[in-house]
Amino acid sequence: MPALPQTFGRYTLTQRIGEGGMAEVYLAEAVVAEGLKKRVVIKKIRADVADQPEFHRMFVAEAEIALGLNHANIVQVFDFGQVHGGFFLAMELVEGVDLMRLMHLVHERGERLPIVVAAYVAHQAVAGLAYAHGKRDDFGRPLGIVHRDISPHNIMLSLAGTVKILDFGIARTHTRVRPEDDGTIQGKIAYMSPEQAAGRTVDARSDIYSLGVVLWELLAGELVFRDTDRMKALEQVRTRPLPPIRRLAPAVPDELAAIVDRALAREPGERWDSARALQSAL
Repeated sequence: MPALPQTFGRYTLTQRIGEGGMAEVYLAEAVVAEGLKKRVVIKKIRADVADQPEFHRMFVAEAEIALGLNHANIVQVFDFGQVHGGFFLAMELVEGVDLMRLMHLVHERGERLPIVVAAYVAHQAVAGLAYAHGKRDDFGRPLGIVHRDISPHNIMLSLAGTVKILDFGIARTHTRVRPEDDGTIQGKIAYMSPEQAAGRTVDARSDIYSLGVVLWELLAGELVFRDTDRMKALEQVRTRPLPPIRRLAPAVPDELAAIVDRALAREPGERWDSARALQSAL
């Protein structure tokens, strides 16, 4: 790891805050006019995979999708470039925590997230999804964006109460060939739809299922499909329906329980027709 702070193009990396399969994430500062500074997040390709064409392709695909999205419930990406031959994205800094961190904090206190807060988080997240799913190109044609990695790790909660989804790293569109097309399964297993876990082609209803799992966990106060054996976990997601939410959380109102159970229907055609419909119901 390089010593920090470190100059990185027109940015200064100040703190390393995360790492994934192909990228590292840093807090950074950008100097603007009159010597003023803006705090941002830099996501850059890891040096050890920087020479692999597949990772380059995926990073460019993420940038192509993310740069075109501008919505209050999506973390904004506003710069894309190369430094020393490696790609990077500059993103909005959300001052807060990701939803998984909040879930762990609540669990450690022996509590559950209030029902109204859980519904609010899901409502705001699905608003961002509805926008992404409905995005069109410059000719008015639907892009067919599917996030494919909706999970508590990719939902940010700001200290001001804003909910934002992030990380379109494995998202797909109608025009982009994605890893799923060769049968490769990517994403966080516990939040995959049954069809995604089976390596089949997915559409927006897969994201609806994934958000349904998130909401189910928020209301139930427990996590699911956490087998350390990846193949066993995949098989569980493919074959084991989640129990009706009222079975674990009797205090959940009937109307909300029906919303969650419909989002978690095993067959895509039995779920909410769209993220916008789920948003309206919530």
